[in-house]
Amino acid sequence: MHRLALHQLSLRDVAPVDLPGIAASVGVDTVSVFVTPPSPDLDIFPKVERGTAAAFRSACSENGVGVHNIEVFSIGPETDVAQFSSALDLGAEIGAKRLTALVQDSDTGRVDDRMGALATAAASRGIAVSIEFMKFSECRSIGAGSDLLTRIGHDNLSLLVDPLHLFRTGGTVADLAAVDPALIGAAQVCDGPLDAPKNPFAEAVEDRGIPSEGGFPLLDFLNALPDGTPLDMEIPMKRLEKAGMGPVERAQKLVDATRALMARKGAGRG
Repeated sequence: MHRLALHQLSLRDVAPVDLPGIAASVGVDTVSVFVTPPSPDLDIFPKVERGTAAAFRSACSENGVGVHNIEVFSIGPETDVAQFSSALDLGAEIGAKRLTALVQDSDTGRVDDRMGALATAAASRGIAVSIEFMKFSECRSIGAGSDLLTRIGHDNLSLLVDPLHLFRTGGTVADLAAVDPALIGAAQVCDGPLDAPKNPFAEAVEDRGIPSEGGFPLLDFLNALPDGTPLDMEIPMKRLEKAGMGPVERAQKLVDATRALMARKGAGRG
């Protein structure tokens, strides 16, 4: 069974301090939040900061909610891994179990060294590192991600597999099934049309499909994941927000649709 997490990207209009209460109200006991932006010019997501960390921790404790994942740790040509120390400390302080890393450097030697250093720094704080491949990065396929992990060989590194990025980079469920299960640390869930939209970045950060709304083979996707892989509901729904649907109702729609999908997976294997 996959443990569900509610990702901050699903509710961009909600302050992080309010996310644990919403998650608990819809029966989800972990959340994923931003603690650092993917780049200075993309500081567009609500995030937990030093000044709000105590209130966020209290909200988690009061609602019985933990932190599954923190985002986004980008390794670029000028990255000094030491610059992540504050964000890593903050992640440890709020109890994060995992972080998402992006490759934004085409120099494989630098990437290998710095990603290994990030994995070591995160491990010292009890945080696992998962690399997310996507067309907006220099790690643009599941095969490239698998090769990167094999090359670095760090035991605190794994892959994060998002169906949007799997299918938008030309990948298939067969490609996912071919990856060594030991390399997959986490996954996300969302839906979408088989044909990519004209603005793929807007799709990624503003509007994705709720499970069963689109054409992604999500049941096959879940069946190809290792059993027990944590599953993050990362499904921005700006269209529903603009239509006046409240955050709790939006979150409930995500949970209901995702649990229905997971029930189909269980029935299919039973």
